[in-house]
Amino acid sequence: MLRSLHIKLVLIMILLVVCLMTIAGAFLVNSVNRFYLNEFYTQMVEVFSQDTEFIRDLVTAREGETDGVQAIDEILVAKMGPLGVDGKNRNYYLLDGDTGQILSSSDDDAGDTLEEITPNLLALNEKREGDESDLTASYMDLALPISRGEEDYVIYILDQRATVRELNNQLFQLIIEALVFGLVISVLLSFLLSRAMVTPIRALTRGAQRVAEGDFGHEIQVESHDEIGVLTNAFNAMSRQLQSTLQEVESERT
Repeated sequence: MLRSLHIKLVLIMILLVVCLMTIAGAFLVNSVNRFYLNEFYTQMVEVFSQDTEFIRDLVTAREGETDGVQAIDEILVAKMGPLGVDGKNRNYYLLDGDTGQILSSSDDDAGDTLEEITPNLLALNEKREGDESDLTASYMDLALPISRGEEDYVIYILDQRATVRELNNQLFQLIIEALVFGLVISVLLSFLLSRAMVTPIRALTRGAQRVAEGDFGHEIQVESHDEIGVLTNAFNAMSRQLQSTLQEVESERT
């Protein structure tokens, strides 16, 4: 019985630690994903909405311009820093507004077309910007249709979330380490708790055995004022009452 009580305490402490770390881990991972997603779209808004000179350069063809793709590409290259484009994790793509073919890109490994058609690219079919966020997706992207001269283009920014995944992996490692440490602490605490609870229970058990053997004068020392202390006092009172009753019965017989 006492061993069973200890096992229950251990399981309760382990379950508590696991639940707390799971909730904390989910909250941290979700917060990191949401932060980077909001940061991405904030950065895009600052460049494509608030930088009026940049937008004007994108949509205004130069006098005598013959290659709009090269002109837009040069403008985007100059804005790679503010856009956060690094040519690896985050890239820009200049697409043909009609066919979706890649005309230029910061991604050296890019082919003629994009590997995946995202919801933000599909939004272009409805003649609107593709700026919807998805917290569960493995990427962050923005599709912006523009017209330069008589040609239609799409500026597409794609972030593979490598930074987010790396940070989440580090968080996951920290959570596992904290979980292991917490489990060790919980097991140690369960030993202390079980000792604090089992000791008076053992005393009660021995007292009950002595009463069962007829030793009604035995009293258990009360060492606490909690529920176990109240139970011990009640047991002592019961033992005294049984002894008094037994003495009365014996006196009546004599």
